[in-house]
Amino acid sequence: MITSPSYQAYKELFHSQYNDLCNYAYSFLKDDAAAEDVVQETFIKLWEKHRQLIDIPNIKAYLFRAVRNNSISVLRKQSTEEAGNKGFEWLAETAEDPDAKEVENAKPYYEQLVYEAIANLPPQCREVFTCCRLQGMTHQQAATKLGLSAKTVENYMGRALKLLRKYLQQYGLPVSILFLLKIFMPL
Repeated sequence: MITSPSYQAYKELFHSQYNDLCNYAYSFLKDDAAAEDVVQETFIKLWEKHRQLIDIPNIKAYLFRAVRNNSISVLRKQSTEEAGNKGFEWLAETAEDPDAKEVENAKPYYEQLVYEAIANLPPQCREVFTCCRLQGMTHQQAATKLGLSAKTVENYMGRALKLLRKYLQQYGLPVSILFLLKIFMPL
């Protein structure tokens, strides 16, 4: 394998593009280690698919696009994790707060607001949101169940989350409460 022409071409490509791709990934991630991870993962995926990708006319452009997309995916994942952590931090802060009893007493009010927010969604948005967030379905599973395309489900979810955020912000609830819906909502 190490002496095969495709491996040698892959090795040359790796050595010639690695630094440039790391710099490109760093421009998105602002973290050297994360940038290197993205580039290495991209090259691993390239090697796994190298037989299908042999006819790509501009492999350099393909690599830069793949690194860009993978960097954006990492940023999205980090953003989601940070938002979830903020929700748990908010819960922890309210538990440590001297007025924690007051917050605990307000929990039914929060639940009521979340129920109202969901009830106020347009019917199709509400149905998609219920499937994806409360029943834990993937977008594809919800699409199959509801007879929609996965992209349509994704669009409805985006719209539902936007409307829920707007509704909950009117009452001063942290938007991160949406990440905690499974805690509040029995299935």
